[in-house]
Amino acid sequence: MRGMRTGRAVVLALCLFASACSAGSNADSSSTTSSTTKVRTDSADVGLAPEPIPDPTAKVPEKDINGITFTDVTKAAGLDRDHSTRDQIGEDGMSAAVSVVDIDEDGWPDIFLSRVGDSNSMYRNNGDGTFTDIEVGLGGQNPEFGTGPAVFFDANGDRHVDVYMAAIGAESDRLYMNDGTGFFIDSTAEAGMFQPPPSQLRNGDQVHGLTVGDVNADGNLDLVAVQWDTAVPESAAVAGAQRESSSGDKRFDRAGNICKSTQKFRNEGFSRVPNSSPNRSRLWINNGDGTFRDGTAEWGVKFDQILAFTPVLNDVDGDGRPDLAITGDACTSRLYRNVDGKRFEDVTESAGVGTDENGMGSTFRDIDGDGDPDWLISSISYPTKTGDCPIVSSITGCSGNRLYLNDGDGKFTDATDKFGLRHGWWGWGSAIEDFGNDGNLEVAMANGFSAAEALRPENGDWTQDYFNVFRKDPMRFWVSTKDGYKDAAFQVGLEDFGVGLGLVPVDFNRDGNLDLIMAKSEDPPRLFQNNTPTRGWLDVRLEDAGTPGNSNGIGARVEVTVKAGEEPVVAEISTGGSYESQKLPEMHVGLGKQKSVANIDVYWPGETKAQQLSDVKGNQVITIKREP
Repeated sequence: MRGMRTGRAVVLALCLFASACSAGSNADSSSTTSSTTKVRTDSADVGLAPEPIPDPTAKVPEKDINGITFTDVTKAAGLDRDHSTRDQIGEDGMSAAVSVVDIDEDGWPDIFLSRVGDSNSMYRNNGDGTFTDIEVGLGGQNPEFGTGPAVFFDANGDRHVDVYMAAIGAESDRLYMNDGTGFFIDSTAEAGMFQPPPSQLRNGDQVHGLTVGDVNADGNLDLVAVQWDTAVPESAAVAGAQRESSSGDKRFDRAGNICKSTQKFRNEGFSRVPNSSPNRSRLWINNGDGTFRDGTAEWGVKFDQILAFTPVLNDVDGDGRPDLAITGDACTSRLYRNVDGKRFEDVTESAGVGTDENGMGSTFRDIDGDGDPDWLISSISYPTKTGDCPIVSSITGCSGNRLYLNDGDGKFTDATDKFGLRHGWWGWGSAIEDFGNDGNLEVAMANGFSAAEALRPENGDWTQDYFNVFRKDPMRFWVSTKDGYKDAAFQVGLEDFGVGLGLVPVDFNRDGNLDLIMAKSEDPPRLFQNNTPTRGWLDVRLEDAGTPGNSNGIGARVEVTVKAGEEPVVAEISTGGSYESQKLPEMHVGLGKQKSVANIDVYWPGETKAQQLSDVKGNQVITIKREP
C-alpha cells in the first residue's frame, strides 16, 4: 500500500450530488429492532455513529475447510505492477478491472488488467507460473484518463477474440478488432459504436459493467454496457426528500424496506436532472458483420433509471433465452425477462428481487443444488447491535448482500440470512465455485472502500469512523458448514486489506485447482494460488463450429452428473458476472475421489434436447464439440 492515496477516491462519487449528501434521517433496523440514530445537524451538534458488530472471531472447523489453502504468488508471477500511478479522484476509485482470456489460443489463461492513469497490461501466460506483459495494441486510448472494464469476445465471427473496453473520463468506449495475428485495431467508428464524449462529462458518468450474450438467438454475441449514472441518484435523492416530507417523521426505512418505499418512484420513473449528460448505457445488437446497432429502445431497457454497476445475461426462467439482470445503486437493481428474443420486460417486482440497497457485484450459480441459477448480489453492510444505520448519504444502505434462490419459475426467495451471506461489509466482485474440488461450493468476495479525507470535517464527525471501518476491509471466503456459510478467509490464506474490486476464479497453472486473481484500487493485483490437496476435477469447454459468432457456446446449459443417480452440477457457460471482471467460458466441477463422471449433458443455445457424453474421465479440460 502506498500511503493513503485512495483517500479522496470513492466517497466523492457518493457526494457528487449535494441533495444526497445533505440528506439525513433516522433508520430502521437491518433486523427487527428499530431505534433512533443521532445524526449531525450542524457544527455544534455532532452525533455518534452506532458501533459496528465486529467480525466473528471463532474459527471455522477444519473439517469444513477441508484442506483449502491459498498462497500469494503475485510477485513471483510477475504481476506486481500498480494499478495506477496517480491519485484516483471520485469514481476512478471504484474501477479496478480484470479479464481472463486465452488471448493467444494456446490453452493457458492470460490476464488483462485495465489501469487508471496508466497504460493497460496484457499478461501472456508462460505456462510455468509466470506472465509476460506483451504489446497487443490495447495500451489505452488515453492513459491520462484510463480504462475501465474490458470484455473479450468474437465481435465479427472470424473466430478471433476481439475486445470492447470502457473508458474512464472524457472518452468514448472503444471496440478493438483482432487482425488475426493477435494485434488489436481500433474499429469503434467502423462498428457504429462511437459515442462522442459529453462536453460536460462529470466524474461519476462512467461505464462499470460489460457482458455479452446472444439475446436474439441469431448466433452472434450482443453486448450490454452499463453506466453508474449520476443523474439517477440525484433524482433518487429528490424522491427520498419527497418521501420524508410526505411521511412527516424524517425516517428512511432500511433493510430492503427503503427499496419498497421507493417503489412508487421507481414505477413512475425518475425524471433526469436538468442539463445532465446523456446516459451512456447501451444494448448493442450484433449485426453479424462486425457492426452493431443500438437496440436499447427497441428492447425496452430503461437504462436511464438504473444507477448501474454489473449486467449479467443468464436464463433465469429456463425458457432457453438469456434474461438480463443488472445490479444498481440506490435500490435500482433490475431483472428483465427476455420475451421471445425480441424485447425485455421488467419483472423485478414480480420476481421478488430488487430489495438490495446498493447492488454492485453480481454472480449467478446454482448454490442450493436444485438445477436453477441463484443470484448473489454484493452490497454494503454495516451491522450494529441496535440495528441503527449511519446515514452518510440518501443512497447508502447498511443491509448487506442478497442471495436470491431461484424457485424454478423465474421467481426468487431471499435466503441471504439462511445461508449466512449477508455481511461482507463493502462488497464488490464475487465468485461461487468449488475451490476445494470436493463437491461443495465456496463464496469469495472482494471488499473495501477508501473514504475521502478531504471531505472529513476537521472538528470531528462520525462519518470518519464509519468510513474507517471499510478502509481495511478484509477479503471474504465463505465455506459451507452445518450452520450456513462461515468466513474462513484468514484460515485459508486469503489475507487482503484495502480496496479489492474485480475478482475472477481461474486455474492459471492448470493443476485442477481454481485460483483467484483480484484487481485492487491503485495497488498491484493479488494472485492467490490454490494449494488444496489433489482431488478429482473436470473443466468443460464447448466448441460450436457451425456458429462462428458464438463458437464457445455462451448461453449453453451444462449438466454434469458425477455419480449416476445423483443430482447433476448445473451451470451456464458465460464469461460475465462478478464486478468489472471477465472469466473464461468454461465450467469447473470438483469430483472429490471420483476419477470420472457418469454423464455430461449439454443444452446448446436454443436447443431443448441435450447432447450427452457418458463415462468421461476426470482431471482434464474437455472440449465438447457440437454435433451437426
